[in-house]
Amino acid sequence: MSVETFLVRTMSDTVETDIQRVFTIANELLSRYNLPMLTFEQLRKIADGPFDLFLIPHIFASEYQKDYNLKFNEAKRAEIRKHALEIARRHGFDVNPPDFIPGIEKSLRETKAAGLKNILMTSGGRRYKHQAMEKAGIGDYFEEIVDRSETYYAKEQGLYYLYRKHKLKHMRIVLLSGTASYLKAGNNAHGCKVGDTYLEVIPIALSTEHSYNDEETLSVAQPKALIRSCEELLSTLKEVAPLG
Repeated sequence: MSVETFLVRTMSDTVETDIQRVFTIANELLSRYNLPMLTFEQLRKIADGPFDLFLIPHIFASEYQKDYNLKFNEAKRAEIRKHALEIARRHGFDVNPPDFIPGIEKSLRETKAAGLKNILMTSGGRRYKHQAMEKAGIGDYFEEIVDRSETYYAKEQGLYYLYRKHKLKHMRIVLLSGTASYLKAGNNAHGCKVGDTYLEVIPIALSTEHSYNDEETLSVAQPKALIRSCEELLSTLKEVAPLG
């Protein structure tokens, strides 16, 4: 029996080139709290989306050590988002989306031709991301967008959302990301069973200059495989998740 395979790509580092904007916003935000700037290497050890999830533990470190749920505190999250939005607007980031990763359209075309269902996962808003993709001419390659309404509290939520929605006997999700928290979420969600249905999640790390996290941090998240280019994706899938 063939298994229908969904390829979930994370927006900010496997479709868009967002990390340099994160670097700019994070450091300007830290200056508002009189905290030292992060080097790019330091940022890639902790970067995550959305901003508040990784900046709250850094900015409010002493409070966070006493309460690891602090990053879900709505007042803190709203405070960080307010600063981040102000900075983004000053740089024009809110109206000018980042460039797309070189070769993304070719990769989307190839994976679709191979029978994979391309899904976009983001901690951002659906409308803004969809408009950016439509403008670039790659919107039609995606069957679905899973946005912050399903990923706001935990990235596992987005995977469970797809699992519940499609109601397949055996659902296989290949999760391609350059963010360690997404890879960890894939491992956490893997093996979920509801009734006689089963969720299989295969996290694959994409380590490039655009990845949120560096290769060492991605490896610690224990992906099923690590690739350094989208051109390696289909050949890697033949090894770890044969199609058909």
